[in-house]
This record gives sequence, C-alpha cells and structure tokens, in this order.
Amino acid sequence: MTTPRDCTSQNTQTETVRLLLSWLEQSQNPEYARLVKQAKTKTTCGYQKQWWKKPLGFLTGLVFANSDDFHGKAIVPETLKAHSQLTASLVSVSSLLNFFTNNPLLFFAFKDFGGLAWVMTLVTNGLILYFTNGTATAASARKKTNYTWSNIAIAAMLLMNALQSIVAGVGTELMLNQSGLSLMKAELEIEALIARVEALKENTNPQYMDAKQRCDRGELQLNQMDRTNPRWQSLYVQLYGRWSERNRDWTQLEIEQLPLCRQVERLREQNYRTYEIAKANLDKLFLVRNKLGNDLEFLKQEMKLVYELNFTPDGKLLSGTEAARMAILSSWEKLSTGDLAGWGFPLFFLLLSLVTSGAVCILTISHSRRQDTQQSFSDTVLRERDRWLEARRRELMVLHQQKIADRTSTNGHRQHQINTHLNN
Repeated sequence: MTTPRDCTSQNTQTETVRLLLSWLEQSQNPEYARLVKQAKTKTTCGYQKQWWKKPLGFLTGLVFANSDDFHGKAIVPETLKAHSQLTASLVSVSSLLNFFTNNPLLFFAFKDFGGLAWVMTLVTNGLILYFTNGTATAASARKKTNYTWSNIAIAAMLLMNALQSIVAGVGTELMLNQSGLSLMKAELEIEALIARVEALKENTNPQYMDAKQRCDRGELQLNQMDRTNPRWQSLYVQLYGRWSERNRDWTQLEIEQLPLCRQVERLREQNYRTYEIAKANLDKLFLVRNKLGNDLEFLKQEMKLVYELNFTPDGKLLSGTEAARMAILSSWEKLSTGDLAGWGFPLFFLLLSLVTSGAVCILTISHSRRQDTQQSFSDTVLRERDRWLEARRRELMVLHQQKIADRTSTNGHRQHQINTHLNN
C-alpha cells in the first residue's frame, strides 16, 4: 500500500521528470512525442490496481505472448512496435491452436487418473503453452551478449513446435476415430491369440527342454563310444531301453518310467496334440469371426474376458494410455502405407499445425535478426540514450534555476521600487 511519505518522495522526484517532459514537449520534436505520451499515461501515485488485475494479468501472460517482450527499450520505432505486436499475436494464435490439439492426447494419457484427468491435462497443457511462448520470446531477445542463449531458445522453439504438430495429428486421430482404434485393438488381440497358438509348435516346456538336452548329450557320447566299451550297453539302455524292447508299445508307461530319449518323444507328441487341439478350437472361433465380420463384436461374444479387460460395454478402449498408443500406431500405419485419404481430418490438423508453427518460427527468427530489433536490445544504445537524456535534464535544471533567479531578481527590484514610492 502506498503511504503519504512515499507519495511525497515520489512527487519530489517527479518534479524533475515533469520539467524534462515539459522541455521535450516544447521542443515539438516528433521523435519525443511518443515518449511524452507514454510518460503521461503511466500510473500516478496513490492509484491502486483492482485486486483481480494481478491474477488476470498472470493468466493473460500465460496464454498470450507479450509484444513488449519482442523488442527492447533502448529505442523502439513505431514500425518495430507494430511488427512486434503482429509477431506476438501470431505466436499466440499458433500456440493456442497447438493447445487445443494437444488436449485429446494429454487427456487420454491422464484418463486413468479419474477425476484428476482434466486438471492434469489443463495444467500440463498450460505449462507447454507457457514454454512455447517463452521460447519464442527468448528467441526474439537476441543481442551480442546472449547469442548462445538465444540459439538454445530457437532450437527449443523449433523442436517443441515440431513435436506439437505431430501431436496435433495423433490427438485428432484419437478424438475422431475411437471406433476405428477399438477395432484396431481387437484385431491386435486376435493376432496375439494366433501368435500364442502358433508358438505351441515351438515346445518351450522346461521338462521337455531338460530331457532333450540330456538326450542329445547322451546320443553324442554314444556315437563317440566304441561298442566294445562296457559303458556303451548301459548308456544305450538309459537312452532307448533294451534292444529287445525296441518294438514295445511305450504308451502304456508313465513318462517317468520311460528311457530318456523316449521321454523326449512323448513330450513332443503331447505338445503337438495340444497344438492341434488349440488350432482346431481357433478354427472354430474363426468361423464365428468370419460370420460376424467384426472383430470387436467377435471378442464381445466369444472372448468375453479379453473384451472386459480392454473395452467398455459400449466398445470404447478402457485404458486411456492404450487408446493413445493405438492412435500413434494407427497414424504411423496410415502414413507409412501412404493412406493419406484415410487419415482425413488428422492430416489436415497436422498440416495446419506445421504451417502455422513453421511460419511463426521463421517469423520470430527473422524478427530477432532485424537491425532495429537488435538496436532496441542494445546496451550501448540504451546507455547513449540515458546519457543524452541526463544531459538534457541537467540543461533544463540550469535553465530552470536561471529563470527562478531572474524572477527573484525582478520581483526584488519591483518591491524596492514600491517601497521607495511609499516612503516618499
């Protein structure tokens, strides 16, 4: 809160500024007219801002780029000011467009958090928006002492806008093609089922692998051993059984009672029978699938557990993260196969974001490299301006003091004449 003492101090300091402004105004130089106008419209002492202006200003600064940040304060011609305003407006429009196209992907990414999803989406998207505007602002504030800093801002601006352009396409696909994404997920689940059935051909049972490894090792030893070796006969019996039992029906014995290599054959046959049964069941399911002609409906009717784990009752993807993954896969598949017509609106928003973001990036970089922009940020120009103003202020103070002295002298002379006349 401003106190009376503060106002007195400020009013004392303002007197000198008022005199300087008076001199600038009387000089009738058009270059100073804008400075005089700006100074006269500044907030006066004792004026209190409404409480809501501060949070409103914060939100406005978060959403919209400030044109004053796109030029310095050393010297700002009207043309530069107008172009800075235009650049800031275009940056804001591009950032807001990306803000809205970011929302679907971010919302589905946070969907699993329930009621917090929208809050987390808006906060995250707001921070991205602030970062995007901030990099454009930092890229514009380019001068000799901060080239590296400005170049980093330019790189961040380009990367962030490119990323958001991709998200614009994916997010639109996610928002407008949820039924297609559900069908894609259903198709992937069926493909996974087929892969699991086909994987049964490759017997990875630990018991089978261990038995086969010992059988192979035993056969290698047997082939390298001479038949006259006393160990040969016992090793053969351990692997295959007695020679006299070579035509025996081994199916009547438990697997633990079989010779080692015959255990391998039994396990292989069991696994193949399991595969044949699974394949036959799958073929029956596929007859239903072909009849229905819809993979999502097929899962709902014939594979209810899989359906309930992945989809809502109305057929939408249950997990937001999975929905986002499907949108990315769908977008990549359409782009990689050249199915641009199938992408439709997502492609439109991707190109729209690329055009607006690309134009804004080029415009911002070009704006930062303009001579008048760099002069407005120049510390040398700023010091020269301040030095010139200080010299004018001192000249004005001297003229003001001379006027006071002349006025005092004139008043004294008149008073002396009046006193002399009265005395006479």
